[in-house]
Amino acid sequence: MNNRADTPQHYYETNGYYLWQNLIAADTIDELLRHYQQDVVPARKPFFRQNSSRYEVNRFSEYGHVTQSFLDIHQFRDHLEFSRCALGIYTSAAVRGALQAVTGFESCNLMQTMLFDANTETWPHQDWWYLDSVPNGNLLAAWIALEDIDERAGRFYVLPKSHTVDLHSDTPQLSHSEWTQRMRAYVSAHADEVHAPALKKGDVLFWNSRVIHGSLPTKDRRFSRKSLTAHYLPSNFAFGNLFIEKKWIRYKEHAGMKYYRNQPDYTFFNRLKYGIKTSVYDSPRTIRELRKLQKLVSGFRDGL
Repeated sequence: MNNRADTPQHYYETNGYYLWQNLIAADTIDELLRHYQQDVVPARKPFFRQNSSRYEVNRFSEYGHVTQSFLDIHQFRDHLEFSRCALGIYTSAAVRGALQAVTGFESCNLMQTMLFDANTETWPHQDWWYLDSVPNGNLLAAWIALEDIDERAGRFYVLPKSHTVDLHSDTPQLSHSEWTQRMRAYVSAHADEVHAPALKKGDVLFWNSRVIHGSLPTKDRRFSRKSLTAHYLPSNFAFGNLFIEKKWIRYKEHAGMKYYRNQPDYTFFNRLKYGIKTSVYDSPRTIRELRKLQKLVSGFRDGL
């Protein structure tokens, strides 16, 4: 019998991340990529972008890679087969088993998803500013390689053991831009600790919501970096982030896993609503008032 020190859970709890090799079957990845190339890449409607927080049409590099990332891909209204494949991967028995082994929790809910074609060079951050469990620190994410990731594409990285780092609590009114500056400075000061593992098709890197992570710069734009990301919440926790508990969450279910989709498909109203939200995101006072309004609307809806 293995000692607990040999288990994925112990490694994850100690280092804040765990790499599970060859977790996703190649045929399921191939089916997803087929629908991506046939249906999503040529689509003319805007998608909500994780890297810009805006609805935008696909833009392409000189090598044909979509340069923006896609957010909440698991329930696209106009691309049902693509979303079916994505949801099948995110909720697969292999992923559910790995989540249980890594966290020790019986089950997890799928809270957010992304797809990357080209590297968007995501800035260093901790997820718990944006989404997390309540109490904080129990949500985790998964980065799923859809191809063998060439080092020149710009690899995903984590800072091992950085789940003990808190760069916000000393300044309650800290703005988002000030916080990201602190993140960049911390990573710069700990550059020798950056871990960017070589990931092969089907490999999955899990990391905790408190772990500092991001993407290394692209060295050669000829190389894509096709990958999925998912955020999972142990089912016995409430959902939110560092600042609010989101009691209005409504789940659906697929293959025995509950899932949530926050980001709706494009409409003019949704574009306007999220444009306003993005424009005030760096104002702590305005954001606080919007969060109060969210709580109030939720309370009326739930009869509280």
